[in-house]
Amino acid sequence: LIRNLIGFQSTAAGNLLAATPIVGVEQSRAIKVRAAIIVALAIYVLAVGGSLWLKVKAPILEGVPLWAGTALLLGFYTRLVFPRALRLQCFIEAVLVSVVLGVSLACLSYVGAAADLPLRDADMIWIDRHLGLDWLGVMSSLDRSSTLLSVLNGAYATFTAQLIGAAFVLVIAGKTRELDRFFIIFACASITAEALSVVIPTLGPLWALADHARFTNLPTLGRTTAGIVLALRDKTLSTIDFEAVNGIISFPSMHAAVAIIVPYTLRWNRWLFWPIAALDAVMLLSAVPSGNHYLADVIAGVAVAGLAIACGRGIQTSLDRLFSSDFDYARQRAYNS
Repeated sequence: LIRNLIGFQSTAAGNLLAATPIVGVEQSRAIKVRAAIIVALAIYVLAVGGSLWLKVKAPILEGVPLWAGTALLLGFYTRLVFPRALRLQCFIEAVLVSVVLGVSLACLSYVGAAADLPLRDADMIWIDRHLGLDWLGVMSSLDRSSTLLSVLNGAYATFTAQLIGAAFVLVIAGKTRELDRFFIIFACASITAEALSVVIPTLGPLWALADHARFTNLPTLGRTTAGIVLALRDKTLSTIDFEAVNGIISFPSMHAAVAIIVPYTLRWNRWLFWPIAALDAVMLLSAVPSGNHYLADVIAGVAVAGLAIACGRGIQTSLDRLFSSDFDYARQRAYNS
């Protein structure tokens, strides 16, 4: 494992400050995930604009400039004090992108739900039935297996940890270009999913098929998220704060998308790829019972991941060329190759 992870050290602090290849001053001062930062800031602007347009208050967005400014100042300070600590610089930039992306995308999902277009749960139920899934019947059977549901729920709950872990591994391994692309792919998948959730809004099967059903072991958080969506649609909920920000997108499933994106990102290391692929296979299966999803949501989530992966490299390359000189672009490609 250590031989396969470039630059892997024994501790996190040692990794971030570990010796790196000799680089020039320009290389040490260059922004490591420039394309991802541009995409994150664009999504933040979109979230602010959408909340203003649909008159949804989002105080949580007001703190983003302060966090981003602090991270930028810390990044500049690190470049001055530790000019050779490229991993530490990359780590700070990764934190900046993660905060801006996470908050902005969460708010956008709420803003999108407030658009109040006609619900399409009946269409999802029709698709599931034609795919051979009797959602209520299968969930009623699963509800009697607490052990199996515990495994599925545990895998489903690794969503955020997988995203953070994948980014951290790429930082430690010094794979800055792959980290940049990882953020872009996740952002593309999230934006695509949120756009689809606006034009094809659903509340999920727990609301549409099992609103009054009683389950002993099956998670019923979907009823809470359905209530949030309905409150946003009828304008009784108009403020988004930290406590309100949870995943509320039913179609398509972002858990299904991440189950494809994370193994794809870590495919360069077989010691990481196969355990993560196995975990994500379980998370993919868990999306229907643990995440208030239709089977159609999961299929759409996989398709969204494929589209984001296909577009990620092109978007990264285009932004690199747009915001850097030809010389800088060629040098960055050569350094990260």
